[in-house]
Amino acid sequence: MKSATGLNRHLVIWMAAVTGVALAAMIAGMVLFYALVEYIDPAFWRKDWNSNWPQPLEWGAFITFWALGMVGASAAAAYFTRRIIRPLEAVGSAAQRIALGDLTARAAPQGAMFDETRQLVDDFNAMADQLRQAEVEMRAWNVAIAHELRTPLTILKGRLQGIVDGVFASETISFEGLVAQVDSLTRIVEDLKVFTLAQSGRLELQLEPVDLAEEVAKVASFVTPELQDAGINLLFDLGGSVQVMADSARVRQAILAILENARRYAAPGLLRIEMRATRETGILRFCDDGPGLPLGAERLVFEPFWRADESRSRAKGGSGLGLAVVQAIAQAHGGVALARAANPTGAIFEIHLPRAQVART
Repeated sequence: MKSATGLNRHLVIWMAAVTGVALAAMIAGMVLFYALVEYIDPAFWRKDWNSNWPQPLEWGAFITFWALGMVGASAAAAYFTRRIIRPLEAVGSAAQRIALGDLTARAAPQGAMFDETRQLVDDFNAMADQLRQAEVEMRAWNVAIAHELRTPLTILKGRLQGIVDGVFASETISFEGLVAQVDSLTRIVEDLKVFTLAQSGRLELQLEPVDLAEEVAKVASFVTPELQDAGINLLFDLGGSVQVMADSARVRQAILAILENARRYAAPGLLRIEMRATRETGILRFCDDGPGLPLGAERLVFEPFWRADESRSRAKGGSGLGLAVVQAIAQAHGGVALARAANPTGAIFEIHLPRAQVART
């Protein structure tokens, strides 16, 4: 508040000073003009020297105009500074409240504003909205991550405590269950790491020409038994070779995430893996016979921790990050992941990656 008032005062003083200097220069110039005329040609105006100088009436007019100019400059300065200072004061006050932790604070100046100051207020409020949204998302993330980690940690603690207390026998099957929970924790942590690095633009990629068909075959070779246990059979339509410029390990990670998502949520049946290509893009398409996607969920499926059916999804044991990681990996390569409902049932997921020859040009 004090700084805004000080700026207001300084603007008024300086505008008034400029007006005063301009008027003083005008008067001095007029006096100099009279003097020069008399010096060059004393008889130019009148014979009487004193008659050529401003008379008291003229001096009164000069002083009156100077005073009016000062008043007008001060009034104009006050008017313009109100239009400048009020938005700045509102932004400063809101910024102080945000700095103290109130992310709901917004700048709301009263009265007319210049276009530049209005743009400043709008940009500040937009920034404040983004900060508020980021805080909401961060809290949601913290709750979701805590929830995802709680289940395996609770199981681990309960079983280990049971073994210590002698409730459970130290058998191989017990330790296999503990290892499975550790694997679940490891998968959640790795997914969080990949997603966070990709979002911050720090996911390191070892780019090289990669054959999509070969990467699909590598992943399918070790996940086929698990898919078959879930009643899902793979059907390949890969066609010829399609090379993309990508990190092969990340590509396999994305393929595995989609297949794992199908194993958990798709209905028993066929899972078709197709490979297509445009001039610039290599496309992997996965078509399942599952329950499909709810209306409007085409983008939501790639949001972290989003689930179409909360209770059923948690019972399946997914981390809620698999498809988010797929999208993050695709975008890190300059591509995209897409999802849509199939007709009449099922879901279609696609990974689009830039082709190798396009990436080199």
